[in-house]
Amino acid sequence: MKKIALYIIGLLIIGISVMPLVVKKQVASVIDNEKNTLQESGVELSITKEEGYISSHREFELKITNGKKFRDFIFNRFAQNNPNYKGLTEILQKQSETDIRPALDGTLFKGNIKNSNLLLSPPMIELSLSKLSDEIMSSFNDSGEAAKLVHSVLDEKLFTFFITLDSNQKVSQIIMQDIDKDINESGKTINVKLKNHKLDVDVKESLKGTYTLGKQSIKADDFYIEMEGISYSFDYLTQFENSGNFSIDSFKLKENNDLIKIGKIKLSNSVETTNKGELGGKLSYEINDFYLKDKESVELDNLVFNFSILGLNKDEVLTANNYYSKLAFNQTNISNADVKALTESVQKILNRGFKSDAKISLNGLNIENMSFKNLDLTMNAELEKNDSTLDNFEIINSFLASGIITVNKEDINNLLKINMQLGKFTKLGKEEGDNLRYDYEFKQGKLYLNGTEIK
Repeated sequence: MKKIALYIIGLLIIGISVMPLVVKKQVASVIDNEKNTLQESGVELSITKEEGYISSHREFELKITNGKKFRDFIFNRFAQNNPNYKGLTEILQKQSETDIRPALDGTLFKGNIKNSNLLLSPPMIELSLSKLSDEIMSSFNDSGEAAKLVHSVLDEKLFTFFITLDSNQKVSQIIMQDIDKDINESGKTINVKLKNHKLDVDVKESLKGTYTLGKQSIKADDFYIEMEGISYSFDYLTQFENSGNFSIDSFKLKENNDLIKIGKIKLSNSVETTNKGELGGKLSYEINDFYLKDKESVELDNLVFNFSILGLNKDEVLTANNYYSKLAFNQTNISNADVKALTESVQKILNRGFKSDAKISLNGLNIENMSFKNLDLTMNAELEKNDSTLDNFEIINSFLASGIITVNKEDINNLLKINMQLGKFTKLGKEEGDNLRYDYEFKQGKLYLNGTEIK
């Protein structure tokens, strides 16, 4: 029994002793594979220093040797995951053909990789921007203020990122080093703060993550912009199955005597595909405690907007989006064939029809001597299947909408001060406490308020 125990202990000791060597070789193998992939993509990876047995420490350099290959690698991978942007990426590739290599060739990053060869802990990477492209750096060889700033940013390694990999050697977290720097320009001091930048990602069936930012500000004597509590969470499976939520806890912008303040901003969106292959989407927007002061002042307590759409054909949407991107980003070379293709794809979307819902709520709007307490609007709409064309207005007969509008009575009086012609609508409202309610319906190109046709 004692011999067996000693034998097991011996095996454990051998295993523990050999493990660092095995893990070290595995990490080295991963680095070699990435090195080959990067080289094919116009990036050179060099290990400049390597040491450690139980814990490994490697210093490395990443240098962009061919900006064109690197650009193509990024764009092609993006287009593979987002086919609806393929046309756009092709246009951007053509437009940047002349300038891409001067802008990127010679750009250098330096960093180090640390990992335990015994405890199998996730590798930690530190990466810093060390040099801009050769052509850009040569333009900063003088002793001007811009050159001093660029060299200062690079020498202080202000753009440094701390990256954590998971057990599959995929990025799980990126943290950006805090920046708090004074910049002197034309005798003025500008303070820049970028704090608490962190990205957490989880790649399984879909790409999930959260990007958070703390306090961000740029301040000078007569100007400042400040944001706090920025967060963006996302869940991305495909271009037709994804969602995102964005929020800012506070926003301030001041220039001389002009001021904008916002207490809270929320924005969310989602895209999904049903079992029938129909495409739908949702958008939600909310803003709280808005204040604007320039020549006049504007205050808003709350604004909420919700919108959803369902029943679109994803292939038709994809086609329309590709042609729109092609035309929007290539206006110097617009062909009649592309315009025709975009028109036809939009025509198919409209002929197929769709359904949508919307809700708008506005509260506490004050504009100088005018104030509005609340306005609420709901809408249920449908564009029925039709064979109308874009060159006439017959499609309006296929559009149906209904909903409710509620307006505070005092707000109606304020509206009458702006336009007395609105008085005819006042009589049509149904009283509900302090509000007037309007049930509206739009069909066959005609609008009805509480059963009365509006002509």
